Amino acid sequence: MDFRKYFEFAEGTTPVILSCPHGGYKKPKRIPNKIKGPKIADKNTYFITKLIINLLKKEGIDIYYILNKVHRSKLDLNRPPHSPSAFNKSSTEANGIFHAFHDQLIKFSQECLAQFDKALVIDFHGFTRPYENYPDIIFGHIFGKTLDLIQDSTSKACEKFWGCHQLEKEISKHFSIDNGFAESEYSLAYSGGYITHQFYNTKQVNTIQVEVAKYIRMDSSLTIKFVKAFTKAIVNSINET
Repeated sequence: MDFRKYFEFAEGTTPVILSCPHGGYKKPKRIPNKIKGPKIADKNTYFITKLIINLLKKEGIDIYYILNKVHRSKLDLNRPPHSPSAFNKSSTEANGIFHAFHDQLIKFSQECLAQFDKALVIDFHGFTRPYENYPDIIFGHIFGKTLDLIQDSTSKACEKFWGCHQLEKEISKHFSIDNGFAESEYSLAYSGGYITHQFYNTKQVNTIQVEVAKYIRMDSSLTIKFVKAFTKAIVNSINET
């Protein structure tokens, strides 16, 4: 099976991996719809991750990435494979796509560990704020359980960890953030899904689920502001190690 029909992915030359599971737009008729679970895509996340990848390329940085092209009504890559909300169990193709995505993501992380002895995995998502003073951006890392690489042991929370520190520092200049360490209704709701859990307590890997509010993703000027801040954070993460 040629999985390039379903994903856009590439190896990088630096230990950063970007995944985008819910931005897919393809709805192949041969793949049946899911029976349960959310069926709405995280709008513009595919487009935004492409902007990030391309802006990093202009900076001379090639990251690893895997972007899902299949719509969430067919496939949810951030649910366990046994869950009815992951895919329709009657479809061997959906099953194959699901496992191919996760196999590739794990392979990328293993390549980063082999080559660079570390990896920063960022799983990119979108959400809709239920009310106005909800955070703009929410980090999920199972309350630090998917963060292993310490940058500054004297710091607390996000500042302590490589990647998390840089993302919080740059993005918080423009948007409100819940950094995922204190228990709140935000961090409990978005502490990390199946993809993040794949890196639970993994040595030398920092994994962060990044949730971006819909109003940012739907406004081109705010999108550009976010993309520039995110890209700067990645550049700083690479330069500060």
